[in-house]
This record gives sequence, C-alpha cells and structure tokens, in this order.
Amino acid sequence: MLGLTAYGSSSEDEADQTPLQRPKLTTIVGQQISQDQPAAQVLNREPNGPISGPVLGPAQKESEGLQSIDEQSSTSRTLIHDLTLPPVPNLNIPPSPPGSPNPSANAKFVHFLQLKKQDVHFNEKLAGSASLKNPSLLNKMMEHAGIDEQAQYYNSLPTDLWDTSNLPSWGYKEELLKAQNELNAKAEERRSKGQRDTLEFPRDDVYGPYDSSYLQSTGPKTHTQSPAVTGTSVIAVKFNGGVAIAADNLASYGSLARFTDVKRLRVFGDAAVVGFSGDVSDMQYIDRLLESMDIRENYSAHGNQLNAKNLHTYLSKVLYKRRSEFNPLWNHILVAGFDGEKKPFLSSADLLGTTFSAPHLATGFGAHLAIPILRRLFPEERPIAEITKEEAVKALKECLKVLWYRDARSLDKYSLAVITQEGIEVQEDQQIEAQSWAFAETIRGYGAQTV
Repeated sequence: MLGLTAYGSSSEDEADQTPLQRPKLTTIVGQQISQDQPAAQVLNREPNGPISGPVLGPAQKESEGLQSIDEQSSTSRTLIHDLTLPPVPNLNIPPSPPGSPNPSANAKFVHFLQLKKQDVHFNEKLAGSASLKNPSLLNKMMEHAGIDEQAQYYNSLPTDLWDTSNLPSWGYKEELLKAQNELNAKAEERRSKGQRDTLEFPRDDVYGPYDSSYLQSTGPKTHTQSPAVTGTSVIAVKFNGGVAIAADNLASYGSLARFTDVKRLRVFGDAAVVGFSGDVSDMQYIDRLLESMDIRENYSAHGNQLNAKNLHTYLSKVLYKRRSEFNPLWNHILVAGFDGEKKPFLSSADLLGTTFSAPHLATGFGAHLAIPILRRLFPEERPIAEITKEEAVKALKECLKVLWYRDARSLDKYSLAVITQEGIEVQEDQQIEAQSWAFAETIRGYGAQTV
C-alpha cells in the first residue's frame, strides 16, 4: 500500500505550507498522473477504463527502491484508509414491533428490576440453589416458565434454517434414547455370545447354602425412628418492635460433640427466621424446601411475600403430613418474625405438627431450663411493649450461658438473630462471655463428692 500526494488544504493558514514529500502515483483508476498534477483533480475524474491499483513510477523505483508498509508515513496510511471506508452505516434504533407487549411479561421485568435494585440477582439465586441442581426439576421449571414440550426446541434461527415443526420422528430425544437402547442391547448380545463358559464357584457343602433371610426383602417399609446427629435448644423472645432468637452451633453425634459449626438459624425473606432443633439431616431437608419456596416467591409476578405467620402455617402442615405418613421429620422449630399486620410473631411446631405461640419460647432442654428464667425476667403481667431490644438480647445470652453449664449437648458458641421492621440482623460465631464454674464447688451428689 503506497501513499498519495497531499490534497489541497481547505485552510488559509495551511495554504503557504510546503506539502509533505510522498511517493507519486504513476497510474490511478486507469489514468496517467504527472508529477506536477494534483492528485485531488485526478481522483475527481470519472474513470474511462478498467480500474487498476496504484503502482510506483520508474523514477521512484530507481531512487528509493521498494519500501515496506512500516516505513510509510502515518499520514499516507490515513489518507488511503479514508478512501476505502464504506458509507456511514445506519445506527438508528429500529422501531418497536407492532402490537402491545404482554402485560405479564412487563410485570415480570418490573419485578426483576426491583429485585436488582435490592442487589438480588436471578442467576446468583439459581447458581446457589441446591434444589435446582437436580436435573429432574427440568419439567417443573419448563411448566413454571410456560414452555411446552415443543417450545423447548425453539431458537432464534429463521425457519428456513431450523424448523422444529418439520423434524423427523428420530430427531427427538425419545426416539434417540430408544435407538441408543437398541444398539446397546445388540452390543450386549454380541458380547455375551463371545464370552467364555460360566465360572464355577465353590459348592454349598464347603461354605454352606447362601442365607438371604437377613435382607428382609419381604418385610414392611421402615423409616428412621431415632435421629443420629442432633442439635439442642433454640430460644426466642418477643420485644417492643421485633423478636430475638438464638441457638448454639453444636450438632451432636449421639453423645459425641461431633460438629461444632452448624448454623441452626435460617433466614427466610426479609421478615422471618426459622430456628431448628432435632435431627440435622431433616433440618437440611426443610432448608431445601424453604430455599425452593424462597426462589418461587422472589421471582413470581404477583409480588406477594410470605410473612412469618404464613411460613409457620406452611411448615406445620409439612410436619403434620410427614407424621401422618409415619415418616416424621424429627425437628422442633421456632418461627420468628412479623405477621400480616406487621406485629411481632413467635410460634413453634414439633414433629407431630403441634403448634404453640407465646411471648417467649424454647425447644429441647431449654424448655426446662430457659423458660423459667424468661418467665422470671418477663412475667405474664408485663406487656411486650415495655420489653426493649437490649433486655431481650441480654436475657437470651443469660439463658445460653445456663444451658452451656447444665446441658451436655450444648456449646459455648452460638448464633443470634434480631428481627425488626428495619430488617434482620444476624450475629454468628458469638462466644459466651464471663464463664465461671465456681458454683460447682458447692454441688453435692455428683462424682466423688457424695457427702
């Protein structure tokens, strides 16, 4: 690529300047150019013959020889680049398609934008969801999105390139799976014909006949009747403007303090916390149910959110259903938050589906040790409006300290959540402070101190 002579400047200040020395073109668009003839005049002429590319004149070849592209001036390259640019493309935004948009789609987009302003992102929710990693949920997701069996094959290609309505029967997954199974059956048949004779195993008179009675293959269906890994007490107190709830971080394997970092408080939405005691595996099952329901509620078009009272009703029905199937969930839960009238809500549900509400509740061993303390601090005649947030948190910490002293299945590390109208404040990995075992010196009847 070679340079052109300089154009005549349109600026009066540049009229007297000496033009840059550039290689002269001998031929351009089929016409001869003299060294004194301006290139702009030649470029404005109409071509009268075949168009040919620029070549070097003989004098230029002799004086300067061949030049590489890197040695040419940037001005020359810019001029040639401008000559070869296409016309200015049309960058205007195309008009909207005819017709009005779908109102339900508009509502979903508005809801998604509101969630995005709250730093809630759809892809992150899906990526962190354990329940949605199950491939068997594809049909449910398609049903939720309104995609039928035929629509799952649609794409953005034009119909002349990809038309799913004209696909042959063998182009669908069902027929492909059927053909694959037939091929696998034929291959297995060929392998079986080429196998050697069956291996002979020792006779029964050496080891005795095989006894399969221990398998109980014809016995009744059985379920877990005794949890293996369990969590202990959960404590909660209502106060003026909210609810405080706490639970330690221990999960015991029988009598062994096996897992010391199990969080048994689960935040649901913006106004509810669920505290779990009992079997940890059943707690994880309920947590997956809550996560799936949370996703449906956050990305539904109606925009309604479950409050703590609705959530407690749902969980109590789940527990009662599993109890009725003789396969109970071995958990005792507390649900803390707000009801539909924005009032503090606190209620419990056990593995039988039995529910109970009170200003302060506890599960596990806390029902025997923590409730008397809470009744002394917050008697029945004292209204909730007089209980402050600081008093409720201090009472929970005092109860956790007593449980750490008295309950062998408790731990000195705990999690604490405070639910108010402003939101949910969760403090994890907290440590019980001001521990003292001096009171144990006066206890008689344990160990070697019997008198």
